[in-house]
Amino acid sequence: MGLITMNPESSRIVFIHNTAMWYRRPFFSLLSEIYPIKFVFTHLDVSKEIYDVEIDDKIEGMKNVDYTILKNYLGIAFGVIKESSGDYDIIVGGSWDSLPEIIETTLYFAIAKLRGKKFVLWTEDWNWNQKTTKRRLVKFFAQIIVKKSDAIILPGTKQKECVIYLGALPSKVFLMPNASNISQPPTQSPEGIIETGTYPDQPVDDYNYEANLYHEYPSFKGKKIVLFVGRLVKQKGVEYLLSAFSTLKKDMSDVVLVIIGKGDYEGELKKMAEDLHIDNDVYFLGHVDNDLLKNYYGPSDLCVVPSITHEMVDAWAFVVNEAMYYGNPVIATDAVGSAVDMIQDGKNGFIVPERDSTALYNSMKLILSQDELRERMGKSSKEIVETNFSYKNMVEGFQKAINFVEK
Repeated sequence: MGLITMNPESSRIVFIHNTAMWYRRPFFSLLSEIYPIKFVFTHLDVSKEIYDVEIDDKIEGMKNVDYTILKNYLGIAFGVIKESSGDYDIIVGGSWDSLPEIIETTLYFAIAKLRGKKFVLWTEDWNWNQKTTKRRLVKFFAQIIVKKSDAIILPGTKQKECVIYLGALPSKVFLMPNASNISQPPTQSPEGIIETGTYPDQPVDDYNYEANLYHEYPSFKGKKIVLFVGRLVKQKGVEYLLSAFSTLKKDMSDVVLVIIGKGDYEGELKKMAEDLHIDNDVYFLGHVDNDLLKNYYGPSDLCVVPSITHEMVDAWAFVVNEAMYYGNPVIATDAVGSAVDMIQDGKNGFIVPERDSTALYNSMKLILSQDELRERMGKSSKEIVETNFSYKNMVEGFQKAINFVEK
């Protein structure tokens, strides 16, 4: 599938989203080549809060994309009123992650309905097991949006089950699997990324990751590397990984745990590593820029995503996409939104129950102790992500939803 030229008869679309993360920009760029579409970003600073990545007003990789960045007043982007009242046929958006986003979604959803425009919901939410008062109120709001949307775009199975539970008609639900390019996108046209989900200046097989990493960390040479990438917060479940790794070290001496990321929980995790007497084999590397992550994914033997349900779940976890693209087996918990779609249990990794250090230990030991299995799983990971989780797949899912509401 090559780049699709814009159809002059296409519906005009306004796409409202909180921010423009690096892994979304290729998708936004591709849509701009296919549709007359404008992107409206309501909370650009979310990238700084979550990933410690600042985004300038001139967003890299979106040179030829029509977009606007809204100012916030009392934390709310009231500019969505004006933007959604423009000359558009379809409004894409929707979020209930925070009170400001609920208010914003209410505003442009109501405008769409009052003006007789089509509304396409795009959400990654999937867990409604929490019984807090806040969650009940959000659920009431979400049910209204879900039931009244003209189409719903979702990344995976868990999200589909969720919206059907909330009252969506299955015929209105379309899967648009998430893709990630890992590094900051270049400024040129995204030619070439549809098929692979990556950029032509990112050769995977021609880069000596091991030499680069071993030069910086000589002690890693000859060791099996278990990798964690993510924020160091309670929700990421790193304490269960440390506990599992402590048990693993009793069986395997030639293994290290590399932890990339930072967060409020970092001090407690370092103290836990000391108490477990594994601090000499656990490396807290802090924040690593996205364009340098390949130096860690490439040489790693295994990536673990031990997330837990804590106030919220991991909606997707792009670490899974990234680790698989670089040929890693992946172990993830059932609190990771992407796991059921991306990990084929026993083929390219394992899905384990959340908060279960024993299950993490057993899975890590199985993969790390069998070189042939580990290599086979890594190859399967790369094949799965390149076949099913590219920007081509995202565009196709989006097109199906738009075609549906245009009927």
